[in-house]
Amino acid sequence: MNANSGRSKRDPQWWLPPLLGASALVPLFFVGFFLYSFSMMYTDSCGPDRCPVTVTVPLTAAPVLYGAGTVLVLLSALLPWWPVMRTARITLAVTGVASAAVVIPVLLTTHR
Repeated sequence: MNANSGRSKRDPQWWLPPLLGASALVPLFFVGFFLYSFSMMYTDSCGPDRCPVTVTVPLTAAPVLYGAGTVLVLLSALLPWWPVMRTARITLAVTGVASAAVVIPVLLTTHR
């Protein structure tokens, strides 16, 4: 019996979900960084200790959400390359992009 007969085949398109997820994260990063920079300038008038929660919570949540999205997209590339893992790979990549995309509305709701 052949030693390779028990191994699963590799998914020929294992690279597609992580690549599409990463390519979606790049423009989201630039838009999010632009909004985050202006949101940080918004806190200049109240200082870091006197700003209301409606200002500080979005500024704290934005980097966490984007970082979680980046980690999820990277995890989709690190999953085993078996065809049975295709659904999990796609789910991780889509969830990562969705997590990073939520940063934009969160930063747009920053107000006093």
